[in-house]
Amino acid sequence: MSETESSEAEIQQKLSAVYEELRKLKEERKELIDEIKKTRAKRREKIEKIKSIREQINQVREELKAKVEEIRQLKSQKQNLIQVISEIRKEFEQLKEVSKLKERLDPNSIMKKIEQLEWRLQTSSLSLDEEKRIIIKIAELERKLQIAKKYVQLIEKNTENKAELLAKRVELSTIRQKMLELGNQVAEKRKLLQQLKEERDKLKKEIEALNTQINQIEEKLNKNKAEIENKRNEIGKLKEQLKKIRETAKSKSVTEIYEQQLRSNNIKELLEEKRKKIEEKLKNNKKLSFEELLILYYNENNSDGEDNSNLH
Repeated sequence: MSETESSEAEIQQKLSAVYEELRKLKEERKELIDEIKKTRAKRREKIEKIKSIREQINQVREELKAKVEEIRQLKSQKQNLIQVISEIRKEFEQLKEVSKLKERLDPNSIMKKIEQLEWRLQTSSLSLDEEKRIIIKIAELERKLQIAKKYVQLIEKNTENKAELLAKRVELSTIRQKMLELGNQVAEKRKLLQQLKEERDKLKKEIEALNTQINQIEEKLNKNKAEIENKRNEIGKLKEQLKKIRETAKSKSVTEIYEQQLRSNNIKELLEEKRKKIEEKLKNNKKLSFEELLILYYNENNSDGEDNSNLH
């Protein structure tokens, strides 16, 4: 094997190896592209999930806000009811206290006594002490009269108060039950809100991890792209080298053929010159040597251009 053939075989071997490396790099690129597509699809899926969770969080917050406001209003209603019930109970206590004196708290009887004493003051001649005692007595009777009137009012209102107290107690019980239910609902909403927040935070971390993974794959793709470009450049250079070797070999082959033809032409000219001399010698009937006979024989029978460099 010539040096040219050896160099060409070596470059062909290198080309084969680089083509194989390029093929592997392209397979690696395809795998990386598939991987980044799947990873981006996962990220899109999680982004959609986190959007849905954020909407749920906003909805739960609105519901929670509405229920807390409802509880606040019910609490205000409850305080008002407690105040009303307390007032009704006070009236019942007042009635209970006044009831103990009901025989002595007849408004008509008291009014009659007051009128009698006032008449006595106006018509009788009284000493200062008697007048003073009567005035004190009238004042005491007027105080009792007010109590007696209050008692009458309480008696009249007693039936109404009982019905109102019952209604208020039922309303208060309903409000307390409603507040209890709302409290449970608020607790459930807060628990759900916490779960949604935890799920949202978990998805955020997963998305961050996927972003990191995507960045790493993109770095690998960029590196792979550069390596593919390098391999293509290397193949181009090897092809160029192979082309130059072949062109050089071709040029060398043409030169060798030319040189061979040139040598063949020189021999023919030499033989032709000798042949002429031998023919001249033959015409003069001179004896020919064996070599001269061979030259004559060559010129007559060998016209195919064979190499006769050994004929001298």
